[in-house]
Amino acid sequence: MHYVLIDDSVPFDGYSASRRPLGGAEKALGNLAAALVTRGHTVTVLNKTPYPVTADGVRYKSLDDLPERPMEADVVIAFRQPHLLGAVRKAKYRLLWVVAPPEYLTAEANKTLWESFSPTVMFVSEQQKSQYTGSLPNRVIAPGVGSAFYEAPVMLTSSPEYQAQFDPTIELPKTPPHAVVTTHPLHGLVWLIEIWRRLIHPQMNEARLAIYSTVLARGVRGESVPDNIQPILERVKMATDANIVVVDPRGDRGMTEIYRASRIHFYPGHPQDYACWTLTESQAAGTPAIARNLGSVEERIVNGQTGYLVPDAAAVANVALQILRDDATYETLSKAAGDETRRRTWEMVAAEVDAIIAETAPAKG
Repeated sequence: MHYVLIDDSVPFDGYSASRRPLGGAEKALGNLAAALVTRGHTVTVLNKTPYPVTADGVRYKSLDDLPERPMEADVVIAFRQPHLLGAVRKAKYRLLWVVAPPEYLTAEANKTLWESFSPTVMFVSEQQKSQYTGSLPNRVIAPGVGSAFYEAPVMLTSSPEYQAQFDPTIELPKTPPHAVVTTHPLHGLVWLIEIWRRLIHPQMNEARLAIYSTVLARGVRGESVPDNIQPILERVKMATDANIVVVDPRGDRGMTEIYRASRIHFYPGHPQDYACWTLTESQAAGTPAIARNLGSVEERIVNGQTGYLVPDAAAVANVALQILRDDATYETLSKAAGDETRRRTWEMVAAEVDAIIAETAPAKG
């Protein structure tokens, strides 16, 4: 079948995530497209790419290049925006992939689109689906995770890690008392900083908290940031004495190395965070998580086994100090988080999308 996936957010292609930081939603679209190719489909992505490119067998074309836009497809997957359902004139099946709060799906303005195209909605979590009050057919397809986050690192035969496989007397360096946070600055970052400053750092001043944030890194370099970020930036600057640093995010393989070198991924969460993109990735990399039970976090963490869902600041500090200090606690949580039985590949996701098509009546138009 010919799948056409459509997005109108930012320019990217199948190579972008390996070259630079890319949003979880955009990576998801690229990963699903590539996985559909591995299942034998022809796949085209229409998005903001400035020029045509083929990556992982997927043809990326500019959404704005009307002469190059396919006129028909077997399956159209519109990403986030309902109006994109009509970007391809003829299609046997139309899916709308929703990652945000679903309230907009019941807006009167979209009624004509539902009548014209009869799409099936793809949600990313059960929690997200529970917020939907409309009547469109829908399924929950949990996101996968890119292979960079679960593939074993390449070891040189001369490295201590390689030699330790054959010589139990070799002592490997311990994972340092290092924690990371990737949350949007507006989604609980100040709350976490205060916990670190007041409850964690005084008990373990050698521990470091690294904030991976593009916008805050710009601010630290003296570049302009949005007005609503400025107060948070000032709080971050004031926290450097608590061994808190701001770092630019990296591409997938770079972030994998960071997660594996960290004992904790703090995830403050947000009530409308249904995909939990970076949490899913860090869990696959084997990084224990400490998170508030907001959004769909409970669907990504096994509480007490791969991380902890915490009710308050005191609980955050208590479990964080335990993981940072105790090797056995860290190693048990890390092994469970990265266990193969929890691995969800994009090939699995693509198979579920194919199953939706096999069970769905053809759409209108």
